[in-house]
Amino acid sequence: MDAHPAATPARDQDAASWWYLIHTKIYRYRALLRKYWWMVLFTTCAGMAIGAWMLAHQQVVYVSTGRIMASGKINLPEGVTYTEEMNLFISTQRELMQDEAVRQRAANLVRSNNPELTPCPITLFVAPLPQTSIFNLSAIGTEPQYPQKFLDALMHEYIATRREMRTEKSEDAESSIEDEISRVQADVRKEEEKLVTFQRENNVGFLEQGGNSAGAYLAKLNTQLAEFKKEAQLLDLFQLDQKIAADESRAGDKDGERNPRLTGQPEMEYTHARQQIEVLKSERAEYAKDLRSKHPIMVELDRQIAQQQQLIDAFRKQSAEDLQHRREATRLEIENLEKTIKEWEAKALDLSQRLAEYGSLQANVTRARAQLESLSRSKGNVEINRNVDQDIISIRQRASAATPQKPGAVKTVGTGIGLGLFVGLLLLVLIDQLDDRVASYTEFQSYFRERVFAQIPHSPSDGRSESPAILMPEDERHAFAEAFRSLRSSIAFLPVAGAPPKVILITSAVPNEGKSTVAVNFAITLALAGSRVLLVDGDLRRGELHRSFGLTNDAGFGDVLSGRKSLDDAIQLTLVPGLMLLSRGRGVPNPGELYLGRSADEFLKTVHAEFDYVVLDSSPVMAADDTTSLAPKADAAVFVFRFTSSSTRASRKALELLRERQTNVIGIVCNDVSEAMQDYYYYRYPDYYATAKSDQAGV
Repeated sequence: MDAHPAATPARDQDAASWWYLIHTKIYRYRALLRKYWWMVLFTTCAGMAIGAWMLAHQQVVYVSTGRIMASGKINLPEGVTYTEEMNLFISTQRELMQDEAVRQRAANLVRSNNPELTPCPITLFVAPLPQTSIFNLSAIGTEPQYPQKFLDALMHEYIATRREMRTEKSEDAESSIEDEISRVQADVRKEEEKLVTFQRENNVGFLEQGGNSAGAYLAKLNTQLAEFKKEAQLLDLFQLDQKIAADESRAGDKDGERNPRLTGQPEMEYTHARQQIEVLKSERAEYAKDLRSKHPIMVELDRQIAQQQQLIDAFRKQSAEDLQHRREATRLEIENLEKTIKEWEAKALDLSQRLAEYGSLQANVTRARAQLESLSRSKGNVEINRNVDQDIISIRQRASAATPQKPGAVKTVGTGIGLGLFVGLLLLVLIDQLDDRVASYTEFQSYFRERVFAQIPHSPSDGRSESPAILMPEDERHAFAEAFRSLRSSIAFLPVAGAPPKVILITSAVPNEGKSTVAVNFAITLALAGSRVLLVDGDLRRGELHRSFGLTNDAGFGDVLSGRKSLDDAIQLTLVPGLMLLSRGRGVPNPGELYLGRSADEFLKTVHAEFDYVVLDSSPVMAADDTTSLAPKADAAVFVFRFTSSSTRASRKALELLRERQTNVIGIVCNDVSEAMQDYYYYRYPDYYATAKSDQAGV
């Protein structure tokens, strides 16, 4: 009763997952179509042009039709009817009508009967009517009269070909059957000779009787062997006292009286001695109450008890010897029976093999004779094709006069457009298989298992100007701002042992993935929360963060690391309270050497103590070795992945390089995410922000 309700949420979840996958695929192909629409349009136009060209160059053709009936039923002698399986028959006849040899014979017949006609290539169509053995034939050619004459000749030659095939098959079948009869007759003589030779060398009656007798005697021997084995097992289990007790029980009859035949045997004496000892011991116990052990009566009783005990001991010894003798006798009986059984089994096996050989010879003779009789009957039926109504073939409708036709323009051009559109869509599918860029969060989860801190929605100025699109205090891009607040909360409340990371490096796999945008706006969001934040432009080759704030690049990170400037002289204040910028500074030839030097360690130690957060905007991992030299020294690294732009292979490789250098990659930020995607479900309530803004205005 409870199983069905419990399974319903699972089914709903599976249905939702399938819906997300379908919606994701639709969105991905829609994006590909927006990008490669010109390719689909080009292939469609090319198909339409090809169809129009084919239409313009097609000639007027002439069509002649006819109808023929061909039956697959054969009436055999003795009332037997053979009917060929309908599907196979129709397929065979259709191929025969279109056979090149039949077509060539038809062309020769037309040439001999109508030499004045101009030959032309003929396209032949054969269509069977459903549930019948009637075929509609159509001949298409470029000459007005030739298709009709050709179709008449084709139906005539088809009937002639079938008759020739039937005659050839009859002659071939008769010859083959005669050869087979000769071979089978030789086999019959050979098998009969083998049977006679066997009967001459073996008494068949004796073999059958001996086989039955041997089987009965073996069964009797096996029964005796089983009884002796049972007795041997019982004797092996008996102890001496158990054996004596068993002998005593066998010495009496079923009514408890002594068996007169066994009276006087040792078993009776043993029983009497035991009873006598018990009586003497009882008397001695009575006398012991009044007499001492040295008294003559007590001495006499002790003597009699000892005498009876000696008698019992002698009997026990004799019983032990008798038990051993019985065990040995039983073992010898078992060995003798096993030897006899082996001998008779060999004899029975030989008799059985010879009987089986005799039966096999008889079966071979019977089978060969039956085969010979069957072939003799087949020889009598081999002229079946000339006896009764075979191959019901008739022309139901002779070839009609050829009528002119021209292919339809709509069909030809439509086919070209359809093929062109199909090729274009096929190219889109091929591009989809080769393109490893991700267009949705569902696809992203199938490639990456890292923690996702935030999904940054697409911003109109993101990645399309010289400087990143920075957040403003009253920014109208509500989803854009809330995504960075989500990133700030994720870092602040990161479930780690100890304090959360303070020095955070932002990087990506290749350029133009939005890492600088993420770094700038992440730093602004931290500063707006009341933290002292230092934003460092760690891309010493092409860093441009100073342009985002309208500041200069006279001194910066490279100057501090190389010792040309002090940290206080290089840091610049921004318009955002609590946010300071350390720009790239003047270029250095080998940034990686500075990152590995002691000056970088001292710099990070200093800023770690002076600021609440330090955000490092680094160079792309796959562009240079700078990031893999600086990242291990940061508290944590955040990797930026841009939808519809980042390569999954390059991003996976970049993450592997960071981890190989002992970098603490704590998560990924998905950048440039489309809010139209089904699986993007954060911050979709602009009315909520508008209401809050209206309330503030009213106050």
